[in-house]
Amino acid sequence: MQKCSCIIGTYNHLPQGTEESSFEETYQVCWRPFLSTLYRFPDIAAVLHYSGTALSWLEARHPEFIMLLEEMTSRKQIELLGGGFFAPLLPLVPGPDRLGQMEMLTTYIRKAFGRRPRGCWIQDYAWEPGFTSSLEACGFDFTFLQERQFRMAGVDTGRPAITEDQGRSLIVFPAFDAAESLAKMVPFHEAVADLRSRHGDLPLVCLMYPGSAAKELWAASGLESPDVFFERAFAALQKESLVVETTTPSRYLKTAQKLNRAYFSSSASALLLERSRPASPRAEKAGNDGALDGFGSSRRILLRHEESLLLYAKMQYVRILVSQLRGDKSRKKSAQEELWKAQCGDAYWNGPSGGSFRPRLRGAAYSALILAEKTTRQRGGFSAGVTMADIDFDGEREILYQGGEFNAYVRLKGGAIFELDSLRTLTNYASVLASQDPNARRGGPRHCFQDSIAKSGGFGQEIANCREATYGLEDSDRPAHLAVLTKEVTLEQSGRKKTVFIRKRYTFRKVAMSVTYEIANRENDTLNFRFCSELNLLAGDQPDAVGFEGQRNGSEKVELSSSNKAAASGLDLLRIENRAAGEHLELRADRPFELLAMPLFQNVAAFGTDAKVYEGASILVGWDLSVPPDASVKVVLNLEFRP
Repeated sequence: MQKCSCIIGTYNHLPQGTEESSFEETYQVCWRPFLSTLYRFPDIAAVLHYSGTALSWLEARHPEFIMLLEEMTSRKQIELLGGGFFAPLLPLVPGPDRLGQMEMLTTYIRKAFGRRPRGCWIQDYAWEPGFTSSLEACGFDFTFLQERQFRMAGVDTGRPAITEDQGRSLIVFPAFDAAESLAKMVPFHEAVADLRSRHGDLPLVCLMYPGSAAKELWAASGLESPDVFFERAFAALQKESLVVETTTPSRYLKTAQKLNRAYFSSSASALLLERSRPASPRAEKAGNDGALDGFGSSRRILLRHEESLLLYAKMQYVRILVSQLRGDKSRKKSAQEELWKAQCGDAYWNGPSGGSFRPRLRGAAYSALILAEKTTRQRGGFSAGVTMADIDFDGEREILYQGGEFNAYVRLKGGAIFELDSLRTLTNYASVLASQDPNARRGGPRHCFQDSIAKSGGFGQEIANCREATYGLEDSDRPAHLAVLTKEVTLEQSGRKKTVFIRKRYTFRKVAMSVTYEIANRENDTLNFRFCSELNLLAGDQPDAVGFEGQRNGSEKVELSSSNKAAASGLDLLRIENRAAGEHLELRADRPFELLAMPLFQNVAAFGTDAKVYEGASILVGWDLSVPPDASVKVVLNLEFRP
């Protein structure tokens, strides 16, 4: 068996919005033991990637770790990789932001460690052919793609390949990723032996581990500490020095023979492509599932889950606002950095960290976007008002109210608010995960002011669902703070179909908004039903961080649980408190309403464990109405932001 060059490495990242305790645990169990033990084996080389988020936290909390990285870099034992500062999924990020984020991390590494990185790490191996020229323009010589992506391109997985785009070239290393290329996580020396036995005498084995894998490896070893585990793992790898020689990518390229040429199609990690499969079996049968054969763009995740698309849409919209900012370089730089924070790839799909299924990560991304948008507004030059734009790329324009204190975005499908931003607390209260249960009574998107009609006396049996209906927009000379929607709705009563006409008027003010419903009976007999409006709100990351309080008869307080199902009758006010942000929302009606509030939970797999995550609350308000023939009834809801 010929001697093998071996590049071992780890990629390390925790997204914006991760709890401080998770950062500290990852440091103590994964990052610190690996690096401090590797330091004691100077003959073993490694390539390491830390996102800007990780490096910034390490610099603030554990500067000794940064000093150790600096020393090991200076003695050329390790090579640090660049990449996007906030670990974006590159296909989702516009070109200028992609270049800006890469240069931001490159600058950080150059200043902290005294040398510019030659290699680039691509988050989740999310590759598109045009990246070659982009990475080369950023000063990178090489990057990594999975050996599976090499096989799809018909290229030898035992040596790097050179790829080209528009006359610019880039070297690509084939990476065996321990999370996908191994049957189970095993230490370095066992993994190298396994790969060489399965793939022949590979002249080069490039073995990459997610930094968080240290926890799993240590747990499987049964040893008393992760330090002892890495001590034994590196000692075992050192014993294999006669057949395996560790090196860094830059050192390897100095002695590399002629490289093969290759062109890599759009692709990504197997997990990302698996999570981006079409939700419906019909789409798979139609051949639209690129994940089935290993190909496909990571942009497919935007089609899989609505919250990913809405966050992406908001990011693109804010990017336009930032690009239009002129004359104030400092303000533009601040807005741009907040925009980049919001491009953290974890927030756009339900990956190993839980990603888009974790409200904290979505909340951190929205918070950065709202702050970026707020920064672009020039004092004295901003006027609140309603505009129309197709913000979610569905071919239909949405109604966008942008105010000095809050934003509210309304889509015609369902006539509901799908984004409700408090500019004071940088919170999108409508960032509630869509129902993942296709059999749920109220499945699909969860927005604010979603309408339905049920039988009188309860919320249980719906006789008309307006959530999936498309409303019409009255095209009149409306004021700048008004939007009027209309819809004819068919409901069933006593085995017969009846028609009601709904006129829904949104009125926006400085710190409040109102929704006025006019429900007209187009039949010859009186109609009796319960009209319901549903608000799905995320006002905290735990039920105990949210407070509910009702009010009856103008002054009587009604205590309501935020942790369990809560019901009340005859309310004229509901107060929803965001305790962490020091803000509450007051929902008032012009006539007493019935209330049913339910906490929403979702099982989320994060960092290898399952957790039950709070996803906000579904709040149903309803009125039992009796509408005579050719008559109408009016109901008004007011929602106000209060400190």
